[in-house]
Amino acid sequence: MTRQVTLDLPDELYEQARSWAALSQKDVTGALTDVLSLAFTPLPQLPLDQPAVASLNNADLLALSKIQMEASQGERLDDLLRQQSEGTLTRDGQRALIALMQVYHQLWLRQSFALAEAVRRGLRHPLQS
Repeated sequence: MTRQVTLDLPDELYEQARSWAALSQKDVTGALTDVLSLAFTPLPQLPLDQPAVASLNNADLLALSKIQMEASQGERLDDLLRQQSEGTLTRDGQRALIALMQVYHQLWLRQSFALAEAVRRGLRHPLQS
């Protein structure tokens, strides 16, 4: 199923889309569809079975405050970011990068909430700026 959407684009953005379309040998609609499908790649969701940070016991809370991305994921993320900076990132690589960045942000948010809760409970001193 498809839906028709009408967009008003600034001239500069339209010209960029037209240039990308020419490079990819597509019409502007096809190029914009490709870009949007990449930008809106489904992102992994937080597992619904994760307990609320405030409900964790002190030991689990402190462990969560130190959580890190799995080493293999971190290495893959570093590699994808390097490819992106070199301009060699493929479409599949872009999707993998978006998904890993989502994992990273989810971990960072849970860790941040855990740190705040640990400070609130007096288990840690506030971080210094």
